[in-house]
Amino acid sequence: MTDKKENYRLTRIEEACENNSYPVYFDFFDERLQMKIEDIIKHYNVQYLFFGGNENAQRQMLCIFPDYVAVSDLEWPICSLVFEVKGKLDHRNILGTLMSLGITRDLIGDIDVSEKWGQIIVNERIADFIVNNLRQINHTNIDLKVKKIGEILIFERQFEQKEIVIASDRLDGAIGKIFGHSRQLSLDMIRQKKVRLNYQEVTKKDCRLAQGDIISLRGKGKARIISMDEKTKKGNIKMIVEIYK
Repeated sequence: MTDKKENYRLTRIEEACENNSYPVYFDFFDERLQMKIEDIIKHYNVQYLFFGGNENAQRQMLCIFPDYVAVSDLEWPICSLVFEVKGKLDHRNILGTLMSLGITRDLIGDIDVSEKWGQIIVNERIADFIVNNLRQINHTNIDLKVKKIGEILIFERQFEQKEIVIASDRLDGAIGKIFGHSRQLSLDMIRQKKVRLNYQEVTKKDCRLAQGDIISLRGKGKARIISMDEKTKKGNIKMIVEIYK
């Protein structure tokens, strides 16, 4: 998302907070923008909620609504498109095909794929367009079925737990061990602004890490630090991470 578009969306959110007379829904936001939005909304005395279609959703819509509206009365414009997986498909294949149709990322929620099923959560206003135009992904024919909000599938997040040993709690020394590449590549990725810590862009190589931190590398994946309390006999840090697939 460009800075101009992001600023426009944030301005609209501020306007909805100031004129809070009916529920206003906003398209999907990633975790970084969700945190940024919460920092903005906390300055206003308004009710708001993030929701992405199910309890495990990472990309979520936002609704700002007045006090007289109950959470149970919110009518989220969300549905999912479910299909049987017949070939080798992954998140990147699916997203790339959707973008080739001219669909912007903010209209798309989570994309999940298992061995048997795939699911794309979307803003309901583009569901028919996708069903009518998305017939193949990665040269594999698919048949999309629309599922209403109460029928959206829940996919368990897949992750690999890994233990590494690092000399210090600095970011640049840890990410290479976590994702399996050199320290020099880690430094290059930081310089290229491809690294995020707790969804915030990192520009300094010596950021300090703590338990619970989430590290994201563009094109590589995401990991969460589970623990880093133990030390080796030589005084190095034992870190346990969950690497999300």
